[in-house]
Amino acid sequence: MLIKEIILYVRARSVLATLTACALMVVLGAINLRHELGLATAIPLYMLVVLLVAWRMNFLTAAIVSVCATLCLDFFFSPPLLTLRVSSPSNVLALVTFGCISLLVNRLSQKISRTDLALQRHDEQQRALYELSQGMLLLDWRDSVGIHLCMLVQECFFLDGAGLLEAQEERFAWTGDAEDSSESLRASLLADRDLDLESRHEAIRVLRSGTRPIGTVLLRGSLIDPLMASAIGTLLASALERARALKAEVVAESEKLSEQLRSAVLDGLAHAVKTPLTTISVSSAGLAEIGGLTPIQRELVELIEGQAARLSSLTGKLLRTSRLDVGEMKLHRRPLELQALLQSAIADLGAEFDAERLQANFEEGLAIEGDRELLSMALAQVLENAQKYSPAGSAVVLSAKASHDSIILSIHNDGSYVPVEERTLIFRRFYRSHDVEHRAPGTGIGLSVALRAVEAHGGELWVESERDTGTTFYISLPAQGEASDARLSTNR
Repeated sequence: MLIKEIILYVRARSVLATLTACALMVVLGAINLRHELGLATAIPLYMLVVLLVAWRMNFLTAAIVSVCATLCLDFFFSPPLLTLRVSSPSNVLALVTFGCISLLVNRLSQKISRTDLALQRHDEQQRALYELSQGMLLLDWRDSVGIHLCMLVQECFFLDGAGLLEAQEERFAWTGDAEDSSESLRASLLADRDLDLESRHEAIRVLRSGTRPIGTVLLRGSLIDPLMASAIGTLLASALERARALKAEVVAESEKLSEQLRSAVLDGLAHAVKTPLTTISVSSAGLAEIGGLTPIQRELVELIEGQAARLSSLTGKLLRTSRLDVGEMKLHRRPLELQALLQSAIADLGAEFDAERLQANFEEGLAIEGDRELLSMALAQVLENAQKYSPAGSAVVLSAKASHDSIILSIHNDGSYVPVEERTLIFRRFYRSHDVEHRAPGTGIGLSVALRAVEAHGGELWVESERDTGTTFYISLPAQGEASDARLSTNR
């Protein structure tokens, strides 16, 4: 109904302009009959009327006014007056001239109008983008940002609907009439492809963080062009990535504080346990020295001594790792041959480690630079872990090779498998996989201690595992002479 009213208004306006212009030309002609204005005066006046009509109205109206101007010039100004000789060359030339001027001015007017509308629309879109970016900064990132982003986009750009699919959480949010867009968004994400559906007034954009897709957005409305849709997609991608980064930062900070608190508690507990452990060890040793014990009593004393030694070793690990966490432990670096380091690690493991199962394959003379105690402890933890979770009697293979400016040690064992999702978790303190926690005793501390000891030397510790071939731990350490160079570069 509104469109019909607009069409009727435009037609009435054109008719009114035509009648007014023609009436004005007739009036000028009548004035010429009394005051003899002459062609030199009439032609510019008629030209002015034609220009005004061509500028403000459509070409059809300007053409009708041009014909009227030609007729009036012939009837009122060309001798003999009050007669029509339209076929004369001068009249034909006048009619063509007025028509060309009308067409040219009308086209220029339409072009300027379109340019003006485009500039106005561009300004409105820029203002909408600014409002969208301002609104994104005020979003509460602790809440689900998807629905709020959809509401912002729809409000700023007067859309019929907006839908957003976040790739990581597979979470879909929508506003307006975009409830049915989840499948389209998912298909676009899988294809990693932007879509423009002009027939449905829809635009779908893949949201990217760098080159990685992080979601898709659907914009439904007649006022969205492809370029603006891409700009909105870029802003939405930055908002999602900002929310993710803020959440990750808070989680990391809370984990750091939790780890510091845990380290402080464990440090205090380890110190408190040291004194009664020493008393238990001395007392059990005294009982053994007194003699006169029955076999059962002697067995109980040996059990007490063994468990006291185990607790002492555990508290020692806790103290070392807590010092590494807070950066209090000073490294006593010196050149270390791998063979000597391996012997030290085996000595730290004691009688519980079956050294006959260990196969060491590396060249003589390979050396690193580091703290003997820490690196021996780290290597011992990895060797103990490899033997503990491998089948009885199977070999544990230790290899080493030089690679550029580092030495890479590999410790391989058969029979155990570490899933991909747990290959970083196993280095967290107290973490034990559900698949192996009942197969062998343990506390979940050893690998975390080894990781911190290796990282304190500027090295890396990681694991690779296959179901068919077993598990291999890799330790990368700076070669002799490289550790000091790396330390100097870091200090700079």
